Amino acid sequence: MYLNLRSQGLGLAMMVLLSACTVQAADDAKKSKASPKIAAVDVAIAKPNTDHILDSFTGTTAPIQEVMVRSQVDGQLQKLAVEVGDRVEKGQILGQQDDGVLTDTVNTARAEREAQVVDVAKARSQVGAAKANVEQARLALVQAKGNVLQLQNAARANIEAARLEAQQNRQDANRLTQLANAGATSQQEAEQARTLAQRTQQTLVNTQANSVQEITQAQTAVKTAEQALQAAIAQVDIEQGTVNATQRRVYAQQSVLNQALGQRSFTVLSAPLTGVVMERLSEAGNLLQTGDSILRLGDFKKIKITIQVPARLLSQLRMGQQAKITLDAFPQQEWSGKITLISPLANTTSRLLPIEILMDNPGKMSSGLLARVSFVQPQQGRVWVPEAAIQTSQSRKGPSSTPKPSNPDHPSSQQRPSPQPPTDRKQTPTSNQATLFVLDKASPQPRVTSRQVQLGAQRNGQVEIIQGLTSGESFVSRSSQPLKDGATVRLSALSESSSSVNP
Repeated sequence: MYLNLRSQGLGLAMMVLLSACTVQAADDAKKSKASPKIAAVDVAIAKPNTDHILDSFTGTTAPIQEVMVRSQVDGQLQKLAVEVGDRVEKGQILGQQDDGVLTDTVNTARAEREAQVVDVAKARSQVGAAKANVEQARLALVQAKGNVLQLQNAARANIEAARLEAQQNRQDANRLTQLANAGATSQQEAEQARTLAQRTQQTLVNTQANSVQEITQAQTAVKTAEQALQAAIAQVDIEQGTVNATQRRVYAQQSVLNQALGQRSFTVLSAPLTGVVMERLSEAGNLLQTGDSILRLGDFKKIKITIQVPARLLSQLRMGQQAKITLDAFPQQEWSGKITLISPLANTTSRLLPIEILMDNPGKMSSGLLARVSFVQPQQGRVWVPEAAIQTSQSRKGPSSTPKPSNPDHPSSQQRPSPQPPTDRKQTPTSNQATLFVLDKASPQPRVTSRQVQLGAQRNGQVEIIQGLTSGESFVSRSSQPLKDGATVRLSALSESSSSVNP
């Protein structure tokens, strides 16, 4: 009985205790609803990231200009006056090839040209003689024309005198005939007068005929003189054509001579640039053919480095962009260069793009050294925040929700799938927008405000803020619970203050 009473007492005590706990839990729930729990947050100060370094690429050093000295004629290499490593100046004589055959060719071409020059002189003298004949023919023509005028004037005078004489004799004969018929004079005297009149009339006719004949002969002489003049002029043209043809042969032979002289000048090997002898590819005594390599020269005033860059980084590179260069041959030193060529042609298989970097030569670099090149990419003073500090419209759980910003130039953005758009189109921001909670400095108690920001590149757990946050502003980098716009928060011991951040 004692045990039963004891068991009943314990049960009653347990019931009382459970009732008290239930009441206490209900009271606590009411209190929690009445006063919500304040979130503890880590606050950070937005700081600009001025630049970042792209991946490092390897290349090989080379002179800014490299030239291969080759044989331009067939012949034996008689002398080579430089050694590997020698410095040469532009135009400096480097060696000599055999020029005996080419010298004979030059002499033959020169002799032929001189003979043709003599032919030109002879042809010009013929032109002079032909021109003299033209002048003689012209004078003969002038003289023939003068004879025609002289004969025409004389014929007019003679015919006029014969006409007057015949007219006078005819009048005298008529008068004497009338007198004889009248018995005033004798018939014999009248007959003589008529005979004289007939004789003078015949003289007039003969004078006219002779004048016409003489003038016709003079005009024929004029035509003959004109034909002689035209023939003389044509002969001048013929002789001048001979001169021109002979002169063209002289010009052609001069070209042959110049070519022979040029060929002979190629036997003298001269430096096409100022630089260093990088390699000797032939020796004195070797028989060379046109195109055979003799020396390799390089201009080392500047060093050129060619690297292969992924095409995805093309948008981040530009002409004149600075590059950091290190050489395995000098591991403790670093040099700077700049991009001088971005090839327009990428490899269709590897998608690599040749880039040329140019740097000054401090005087100890050579060709063929392994170079490591990295580029500094300016960021225009934009701020970067941790991925945990931002959220997208897909997740409203607070700053710990990490978005996936879009950055086609970065490898990480190519490896991660793009987030699916939310079903609620009214709350869907653009693909590179997110929400960031910023500390409201105007509030007397710590309070946060939600702000829409535009995202940029993503790298090493950091996200670039293109728009919506400026350097020096305080933002929530991490929160113990989801936040809402205007929520009161409690700053953790890890929070940064504006006084602890350098301007």
